[in-house]
Amino acid sequence: MKIERVMERVYDRGRLHRAWQSVKSNAGAAGIDQMTVEAFAERAEEYLDLVHEKLRAGSYRFKPVRRVEIPKPGSTKKRKLGIPVIMDRIVSQSLHTVLMELYHGDFTASNFGFLRGKSQHQAIEHMRQSVVEGYEWCASIDLQGFFDEIPHDLILRLIRRKIRDERVVTLIARALKAGVKVDGMIEKTTKGCPQGSPASPTLSNIVLNELDQELERRGHRYCRWADDFVILLRSERAARRVMASMTDFLEETLGLPVNRDKSRVAPVKDVEFLGFQILRGKIRISTEARQRFKNRVRDLTRRNNGLSMIQVIRDLSEYLRGWVNYFRIQEFRKVFKDLDGFIRSRLRSMQLKKWKKPGKLQRMMIRAGYPVDEAKRTWVRMNKWQSVARPPVRFVLNLAWFRRRSLLFLDDFTQRNLKLAFAR
Repeated sequence: MKIERVMERVYDRGRLHRAWQSVKSNAGAAGIDQMTVEAFAERAEEYLDLVHEKLRAGSYRFKPVRRVEIPKPGSTKKRKLGIPVIMDRIVSQSLHTVLMELYHGDFTASNFGFLRGKSQHQAIEHMRQSVVEGYEWCASIDLQGFFDEIPHDLILRLIRRKIRDERVVTLIARALKAGVKVDGMIEKTTKGCPQGSPASPTLSNIVLNELDQELERRGHRYCRWADDFVILLRSERAARRVMASMTDFLEETLGLPVNRDKSRVAPVKDVEFLGFQILRGKIRISTEARQRFKNRVRDLTRRNNGLSMIQVIRDLSEYLRGWVNYFRIQEFRKVFKDLDGFIRSRLRSMQLKKWKKPGKLQRMMIRAGYPVDEAKRTWVRMNKWQSVARPPVRFVLNLAWFRRRSLLFLDDFTQRNLKLAFAR
């Protein structure tokens, strides 16, 4: 049964106030009008009254989003983001909450993206469980520029399937077609869903729910987070057959282009999903994710950055804390131990260069308890990376030295250690 009188929910004053609080808490940059969250807050009630009246009258118009580009992790390419003005963010946030209320029950159990109570960790555990049950082959399909390629008519057609209120359909259409400001020029948007709008994740879920329902209808195991998804099968032959049929479905039925260069059939152990791999039924950080991690650590520990060791460790630990909070579910302790070793090697090399002369290292060796005669005979090339492996360097710059400076150790966050901590 189609749902009527939805627009009243969108412009409900209480919902608009809650939407404003959400936008306020998320802060973010200004849109094309240069109005900040702080400036909006000074006249919030006046602006919210204006939004309410315009939505009620059907006269609300979205402004073009401001285009910014951010680097894609592990790639030289950029991800295009659109920054809406504050007022548009509030309307989109209100629209998002209404759509989630209406559609939440329509989404499948294997959809983990942008849904309350669901997480990427749950998605990985779902994938792991499927592998344990014998689904060891994977059809990994990459949607080419998904958010930029979603056909507008597809979104609106799917919305009309559930919502009879044409006012809401019109509002969504205006948001999609608001345009984007690039280098001072306004460009029309004829397709795509702007990344940066609060409503975009929900609209993308509504679109890809068509894929989910088709996979469910065919009885396939799969796992999806936003536009990242894998289909899990028992054999290579089945995986290749499903790859071909679902590629046709995506392109011909939904009009979503598939990147064939990045899509592939492979054993699950060789496939990265959300930064993880499933190996021998256990969760491991993927090779690609570890390489991205090392590249970031290298950036933070450049020997010529001019920062003090305390500041470097403080910045590094802040990054490590966020990183390990996500990757803590991995089950291979050696992975964290190896990365810890890499981090300490980078910091040791950095410290040697800061000390500059071997005499400084000798004095630190004596202070740390090294035999004086042996310390004075020790000579280390302070500007060479290989020197970090020398026993005298590891004696001085030992684990205790790093802990005293509050360096975060990844190995402290292994599943085994966490379980022991909780058991105490």
